[in-house]
Amino acid sequence: MRRACLGAIALLSCAAWADDDAALRLADATRQETDAARDAKLLLEAAAIVNDGAADTRRLSLDWRWDGRLGPAWRGVFSDRLDQGFGGAEGGSRGVNTLREAYLSREFGNDAMLDIGRINTRYGVALGYNPTDFLGEGTVRSVVSADQESLRRNRLGNAMLRWQKLWNDASLTAIWSPKLGDAPSSAGMSLDWGASNPRERALIAFSYRFSETLNPQWLLFQEQGQPPQLGFNLSRLLGDATVAYLEWAGGRQSPDWQAWLGQAQHGWRNRLALGATWTGGSKLSLTLEGEHDGGAPDAAGWQALRQSACCGAYRAAQGVGVTRLVTRQAALLRANWQDALLDGLDLTAMRNVSLVDHSAMDWAEARYHWSRVDLALQWQRFAGAPSTQYGAATPRQSWQLVFDYFH
Repeated sequence: MRRACLGAIALLSCAAWADDDAALRLADATRQETDAARDAKLLLEAAAIVNDGAADTRRLSLDWRWDGRLGPAWRGVFSDRLDQGFGGAEGGSRGVNTLREAYLSREFGNDAMLDIGRINTRYGVALGYNPTDFLGEGTVRSVVSADQESLRRNRLGNAMLRWQKLWNDASLTAIWSPKLGDAPSSAGMSLDWGASNPRERALIAFSYRFSETLNPQWLLFQEQGQPPQLGFNLSRLLGDATVAYLEWAGGRQSPDWQAWLGQAQHGWRNRLALGATWTGGSKLSLTLEGEHDGGAPDAAGWQALRQSACCGAYRAAQGVGVTRLVTRQAALLRANWQDALLDGLDLTAMRNVSLVDHSAMDWAEARYHWSRVDLALQWQRFAGAPSTQYGAATPRQSWQLVFDYFH
């Protein structure tokens, strides 16, 4: 049990260290990987979606990733996903392409690396709300699942120049991301630089390992025309079966919704996710997470906003992929059971709740794995009064049958 929890905290620490497995790639063991381990990976996915009170839809997806050596010190990565939808209210079809990653990497010995290109960075140790995921905001082009991990994985990377340096007990990452577009594009095959690179941005992340189970991370983020933002990530093993984590970001902000209501207040805002994951001997994991965004409306502000003419604009600005919360306090309860009831069957369920208006989203999945094929059944429901955060979403309930083929 303790070994399983140490593995969980190691994964959380790696997520806090940097995006993907960039820091781990600099380790000696990674340099000894075979070329076969870096071969191309292909996923073909078909899905049928049944919506209550709305037209049913279907989807075909092609997901391809290549990660390979181009020389003794050079490496290339390409990752792309095409989602083609059919049906819907107009009975037509629409394709959306998401170029997640396309970059070159140059290693300098065993302790430094320079990357250039489009990279999907993922910062933060929390599961549902990541206030330190500064570069991921607004980069989701196609929603195929409400699961947070799917949203973070299947999104646009940012064009950037990234430098990473490793020491025995520390890691430093510096990122510069230029402005390449003015606004997101609705064109299906667009590279969408306006979503991934709407402003010039810079980020510095530093981690120090005090012990095998204590590896905090500090971040400094600067966006063109905005005050700097600070960030902090920490995960810690509690006992033999529980991992606790904390993710915080803070800085001066002036939220748009306050200006729309004539209540503009420029000041310091804290964003926080605090949670814990318990893992049992039967591969059952339970996570409870509390979330706070000081820049989002509280109960009085949310009530005033819902009654104003700008509520629609605010909801549109809080779309999928935005790292801010819609209301000031929220909570997440998530359960995952691997090899539940029989080998190869994974069960996952989660509930997202707004603690301001008490609306909620429920999502569950049953997934069975074969060697190259997955079959999954997903269910999603929105609950709450019509004008609440989740109650305003449509369709209110949907079922999705997903077939995956891996090669």
